[in-house]
Parts: sequence; C-alpha cells; structure tokens
Amino acid sequence: MGITVIGSLNYDMVTYTDVVPASGETVRANSFETHPGGKGCNQCIAIGRLRDPNADYRVKMVGNVGKDAFGEQLLGALTQEGVDVSDVGRLGGVSTGTATILVEEFNGGQNRILIIKGANGESKYSSEALDALFGKSTDSREFVVFQQEIPDSDWAMKWIHENVTESLIVFNPSPFQSINKEHWTAVDLLIVNEIEALQVILDLEGPKVSKDYENTIESDFLDTYRKITEHLQKKVVNQGSIAAVIVTLGSKGAMFASKENPDVDYMPAVDNVKVVDSTGAGDTFLGAAITQLYEGKSLAQSVRFATLCSSLAIQKHGATESIPHYSDVIKLL
Repeated sequence: MGITVIGSLNYDMVTYTDVVPASGETVRANSFETHPGGKGCNQCIAIGRLRDPNADYRVKMVGNVGKDAFGEQLLGALTQEGVDVSDVGRLGGVSTGTATILVEEFNGGQNRILIIKGANGESKYSSEALDALFGKSTDSREFVVFQQEIPDSDWAMKWIHENVTESLIVFNPSPFQSINKEHWTAVDLLIVNEIEALQVILDLEGPKVSKDYENTIESDFLDTYRKITEHLQKKVVNQGSIAAVIVTLGSKGAMFASKENPDVDYMPAVDNVKVVDSTGAGDTFLGAAITQLYEGKSLAQSVRFATLCSSLAIQKHGATESIPHYSDVIKLL
C-alpha cells in the first residue's frame, strides 16, 4: 500500500520584507532563507511527516531534479522524511527548478512567488513510463497525488485512472491551468483553495456561472462557498469513487463534501493564530488530509486534522520547515 506524489521539486529562495519594491526601486529586506520546495516536494514531505508513524505504507516522490547541489539537497530532505526517491530522475543539461518567494511581513505573511520550471519541465510521463512506475507495484491500494507544476499532469491522471485498478486520484490544480474536460472524470478527490475553486468553475461552466458566484461572495462568503463546494462535488469529480471535494478558505476554514456525505460540511479555522508565513499552508493541509484518508479516517476527521496542521504551519517560516510532525498535532486532538 502507498501514496505516490507526481509533481514538482523546486529549490526555494525566500526573502522576508516590510516593503515591496516598485519597478526600478531597490529596498532593504529583513532576511533571506533557502528551503526545499515545489508543490510536489512540499506535499510529499508533508505526507511523510504527518503520517502515523505506526502505519505501514510507503510514500514515494516521482519527478525530476537537475544534477546540481539544489537537487541533491531536495533529495536529502525527502529521504530524511522517509520518502522513497528511487523514481526521482537526476537530469543533466538542465537545472533543478527554483522558486523566488517574497514574503510580505507587513501584510500578514502573504507571499508572491516566481517559478523557474527547470527539470520539472521534463517531468512528462508517457504511457510506457507510467506502466513502468505502477505496473511493478504490488500495493493493494494506491493514492496518487497531482498538481499542475509539471506538463500534462491531467493526461497522466487519466492514464492511471484507467490502468491502475486500485488507484485513487487526488488533484490539486495549482497553479491552475485549463485541462481536457474529459480528464476530470479521473479525479476522485479535488482539493482547491477559494480562488482555484472559482477558476475550475469558470473553466468548466463558463463566465456566467462563475460570475454569479463571485457576485455573492462579499455579501455571503460562507454560503457562497458552500454552494460552490456542492457544485464541484456533484458536477466535477468522478462519481464512481469517493467523489470528494475540499475547498480551503484560509482564515475562514474549509468546506467539504463527498458522495457518502453529499451535504456540504464546514470546518472553521483555528482561532487566535498569529500568521508568520502562509507559504506552505496549502501543501501542509493537503498532505495532512491525505494521510488521514489513507489511514481510514472519515473526510470530516481528515479535514479537522489538516486544519490543525495548517494552523501550526502558518506560525513558522518556510514551506517545509513549518510543516508540523504527527506527534505535534496529536497533542491538540
């Protein structure tokens, strides 16, 4: 049994500042740090760190890095969390992907991010490559997690859905890109934030439906996102599986629904949390929710655990350094 993350690996370079420079302006920032990053890498580290240490299943990262110091550091960070990196390619002639992150300390830790794809641009998997990855698997159950920082992730989702019998596809369409509409039928669990939720609806239903939702967000935020979550659960994800949707709402909590429990439920955020850096909150949430679901918890239990995890993550610097350990979260339950 196992969880496989197919996605990006980036080397993050983070600057913390009280001032955002205008075009042509140079300003003094507060501090600078480097961290492992990339949504795939972050989510895989979160899964490795937040799984029950007594649970017996493997966590695997699939992707590419360059043959450089950045790539070696990323592989070391994953290995330290017990992640299998045997299917991470080390490519010559291309650099490891990078992300330049500006954290606005004056603005509640909000961030601006610039990404160079590097070796992630080579993470395009043919049917032969996917068969080599999953055809040798002896796992009775396989969760496969995708984002959108590598090419053609939706095609790979569709192939796995059709060819790996015991697979469950988790899709986090971030940064959002339009995909083949037929490929949405491969998605068993959709995890999006409030912006991505609207982007999915705009892409699939058109501007009128999306605008109707947007027009009521300011006046009735929670009720609007309850309706959006219901829309995504009933009309977007694969109805032949768990058909689950989680919409994260930042400081306002999360909405979620599934085929088993189609009535949209709401999980409030943790109160009185000082936000230091929100960079890794979403990936922490996803990793935490996936571990709990894989370990047999209900969707509500999984969302609660993930909410606690992300509330701890935003109180520290760094996309991966801020991810709490399983033992830290269990104390709060």
